[in-house]
Amino acid sequence: MNRRQFTQALTAALLAPALSSPWSAYAQARPYSGPIRVLVGFPPGGATDVVARSMVEKLSKAMNGQVFVVDNKPGAGGQIAAQILKAAPADGSTIMLSIDHTQVIIPLTIAGAGYNPVTDFTSLAGVASYYNVLAVSAATGVKSMAELGTWLKAHPTEANYGIPAAGSVPQFIGVIVGKAAGVPMNSVPYKGGAPMVQDLLAGQIPIAVASMTELIEHHRSGKVRILASSGQVRSKSAPDVPTFLELGYSGIDKNPWLAFFGPKGLPPAYVEAFDRAVKAALEEPDLQEKLAKMGNEVTPAPGREVERWVADASRDWGKVIRDSGFKAQ
Repeated sequence: MNRRQFTQALTAALLAPALSSPWSAYAQARPYSGPIRVLVGFPPGGATDVVARSMVEKLSKAMNGQVFVVDNKPGAGGQIAAQILKAAPADGSTIMLSIDHTQVIIPLTIAGAGYNPVTDFTSLAGVASYYNVLAVSAATGVKSMAELGTWLKAHPTEANYGIPAAGSVPQFIGVIVGKAAGVPMNSVPYKGGAPMVQDLLAGQIPIAVASMTELIEHHRSGKVRILASSGQVRSKSAPDVPTFLELGYSGIDKNPWLAFFGPKGLPPAYVEAFDRAVKAALEEPDLQEKLAKMGNEVTPAPGREVERWVADASRDWGKVIRDSGFKAQ
């Protein structure tokens, strides 16, 4: 082998791992070669935004330096971002990290949502599941769901609970809890979880229902107390918190989730390559640790399974919403 042949062979050997990756194979033929825009339907610094920025850092590594740009389009519980995604070209240039509220609950509670979660998007990959929780202000002195029932009966005019958005899963959790206690609870909608949490910490509202991500650190510090969580098993991040299910509440056993979606019609090769990159990113120990600290459970899933997530959540929460008497606005 002469020097030129040796150089060519060495170069090929060094490039082989990169060229053999699914994303590299797809990238050579894809119609769009620029940065990928990742829509986030919530403000910078929020739970979904933090996960999105953490994910794209690892995805860039798994996708051989692919550039990502996180584009926050907050408003209406992610509805604005979803509408933008629906109108985006199916060339892989625009995707969205979304939550079940945007993909499932909004179409069930808003008559003119502007999109169909099943037919208007391509499910790309699941990222994580998390927990909805009910928490109380330290000022209430309440330390359990049983004590909360007693407190509600003694303070019926104060039976108000904060929720991050009107018509959200937390609102319907409050309906279920209020019915079980025999005391109707009044929801207080906020424009996101952050201002709601601040009012809970200040004692402006006695109760809040939101994601564990938004409340876990305050629970650990003792500033609020999380009384119960969604899910069929306790969260690894808060093993001291019982589930609604084990306390006898029905209809709150499903956990919310985060997943990537694209516009309708994305090429199957793109979906497969992106899914494999997400799995590789979620294998990074530091990302797993960060997500766990936020109260998330790493839950990688291919697009076809995410489609089932959407269908199952739509069926289950559709029944809860109908039974509550809620009418789509």
